[in-house]
Amino acid sequence: MEYFDQKAVNWDNDPKRLERAAVIAKEIVEAVPGLEGMNGFEYGCGTGLLSFNLRKHLRRIVLGDNSNGMLEVLQQKILQNNVSNMETMNIDLEKESLPTGEYGIIYTLMTLHHINDIDKVAGEFHKALKSPGYLCIADLDEEDGSFHGSDFTGHNGFNRQELAERLRKLGFGEVSSKLCYEVVKTSSEGITKKYPVFLMTARKC
Repeated sequence: MEYFDQKAVNWDNDPKRLERAAVIAKEIVEAVPGLEGMNGFEYGCGTGLLSFNLRKHLRRIVLGDNSNGMLEVLQQKILQNNVSNMETMNIDLEKESLPTGEYGIIYTLMTLHHINDIDKVAGEFHKALKSPGYLCIADLDEEDGSFHGSDFTGHNGFNRQELAERLRKLGFGEVSSKLCYEVVKTSSEGITKKYPVFLMTARKC
């Protein structure tokens, strides 16, 4: 997590990150019925950009991450904005667990492709959701590895059909997805590429 600890202080200075969080939040609000008043959990929350866009829709939000730097910046934002319905949690779901049946919605933004054991983490999501409850995953469509570069050890985006099937095997139903954003990046060689971002929603019955 050293990379994210170092980046945390200036994380919110990128207008594209702010835009992306606002777009994904709007898509989640449109996709999830009965969102108002739910308890939510965001995993890989970073500085909480997505949850700050959703906080007026949810009764209570727990924001989980395993980067101390990100959580410190997030805690400062919560205090500075006098936000009363958000709290932080330092947690690594590849090693730790969430309480059972705690949340009406769990969501992630550009987090899943950093996770090695997706089945373990998605299984924790399923366990922690109420019935009915909703999982929303916003992440990269399958890409050629150029998004992060050759040293990256995570996933080069996702084949959405394969990811949906993994969720179904873990007990989720009504799995659907749509493309809703594009990240535009220019490489050190001056090559500009567009990377589609999808929102996948799934329901725990």
